[in-house]
Amino acid sequence: GVFSIRSGMIKLQSLTTGGTQRIVRLLGRGGAIGLELLDAEECYRHTAVALTRVDVCHIPLKTMLHLDASYPQLCREVRARLQDALDRADQWILTLGNGPARKRIAWLLLLMVEYGSDPEQGVELLTREDMASIIGTSIETASRIVAELKRRGILRKNGIHRYRCDIAALEAITRES
Repeated sequence: GVFSIRSGMIKLQSLTTGGTQRIVRLLGRGGAIGLELLDAEECYRHTAVALTRVDVCHIPLKTMLHLDASYPQLCREVRARLQDALDRADQWILTLGNGPARKRIAWLLLLMVEYGSDPEQGVELLTREDMASIIGTSIETASRIVAELKRRGILRKNGIHRYRCDIAALEAITRES
């Protein structure tokens, strides 16, 4: 079936020819998993792994195909919205793959705030391993940058594994040369 994400954050990963996992996309609220099944594919292209607590709506493939046949205009609109969400996720991945690591971590944290259901409650930080994989750096570099952001008060603990982000400071980091 197709899964529509109501809240939380999911990583889509693929196995490389070398046998390692590579994160290819991040999805959050409004994103969808499994759209490839609507194009007569028999399997999912990527493995989906929850990065935070996730609430999804499962729509069986049979239901999606029935809706597509019965209400084609509605399904085109839904697909267009879901494709927009995928395009936005792809743009984030491009942004997260370029520039200094500090800037990429700032972009990643802003993405997490965007995908979060309540920015005032903060974000649940990803593992340093996932952060490093997403932005294409070492775990040590990701850990060092997160520690620096905590020391500077840009990330403030707000609960178990949750941190409130200073959005203005993160945006300032993304504008640094």
